[in-house]
Amino acid sequence: MNQLYFIALIPPSPLQDEIQELKLEVKEKFESSHSLNAPPHITLLSPFRLEDQNEVKLSSLIEDFTKSATPFEVQLRDFSTFPPRVIFIDVEKTPALMNMQEQLEELARSNPDLFNYNYDKRPYHPHLTLAFKDLTKKNFYKAWKEFENRDFDGSFTADTLHLLRHDGVRWQVQSSHPIP
Repeated sequence: MNQLYFIALIPPSPLQDEIQELKLEVKEKFESSHSLNAPPHITLLSPFRLEDQNEVKLSSLIEDFTKSATPFEVQLRDFSTFPPRVIFIDVEKTPALMNMQEQLEELARSNPDLFNYNYDKRPYHPHLTLAFKDLTKKNFYKAWKEFENRDFDGSFTADTLHLLRHDGVRWQVQSSHPIP
């Protein structure tokens, strides 16, 4: 069976808990709960389809990938948007982060038998989503008025890649791959 997967960085607690509280605030005040279907994360490789029997092979490929990677700092700063539906915590585009994302995308493109990943190359804008998809345009503008002048400052060491799988309702961490 074809399942949906993506690869991401997930901030550790207590930062993860702080971000989850912001997602809950957005749900309560602006009726947008779709972002609660996944843990707070920064997508490195957007969703792709994979046959169940290839999951072990994929995990092994990610494991090999992390062996040559180096942990790096991720800086989260303030809020931004992709109008008119997405509000997010902005992520600093460091060379280490951008390089890792580019390498993962190349890994996907160079393994077409494994990854069903045929997206056009497009600029990568790292972010941590608070609201999207089910955020109405009206509530987007209300929410943005509240978030545009708020401060957010957080950081964490990216030392693990996470493979998430959609279970039909929400995204679950399927495997975690430490970066030595």
